Amino acid sequence: MKLTRWCVCIALILSLAAPALAAAEVKIGVVDMAEVIFNSPEGKKAQDTLKRKGQELSKELERRRTEFGKEVEEYQKQAVVMKEEARKKKEEEFTKKQAELQDKMGASQQELSKLEEKELKPLYEKFSKVVDAIAKENKLTVVLDKRVVIGFDPSIDITDKVKAAFGKKE
Repeated sequence: MKLTRWCVCIALILSLAAPALAAAEVKIGVVDMAEVIFNSPEGKKAQDTLKRKGQELSKELERRRTEFGKEVEEYQKQAVVMKEEARKKKEEEFTKKQAELQDKMGASQQELSKLEEKELKPLYEKFSKVVDAIAKENKLTVVLDKRVVIGFDPSIDITDKVKAAFGKKE
């Protein structure tokens, strides 16, 4: 997911910046981005929106699959008594319907991805602004997501501060 790519990018940036950071006094903070974003009222609302849309799209696709399956089943029952030309025509029709169904699945996935970006992008931007403000306020050189850190002293965890500010900041 986009969240994982974001974490990998941070880790890469940190590895490239390590020599410069070694020369300066480094103050590190750790935050649980997923906890802050997805446990916030806005994050829960976005998740609900995505879940509802996913269920809606899934329901429509399942209806189409079931319909297609019934048509194929009916065809298989009648195929033995059909003329060769009629059978070929029906098989071509099924090939076309199957391609349409696959296209619809791809379009549904794209629609869900676009909605996910629309719903989550503002939350990621807000999170970034809040973290930047808290990092500046606490004179932190680097803030890492908990998921990219193997171990750390709990005293550098700023998740609660970020949660509180994330809930307030518009």
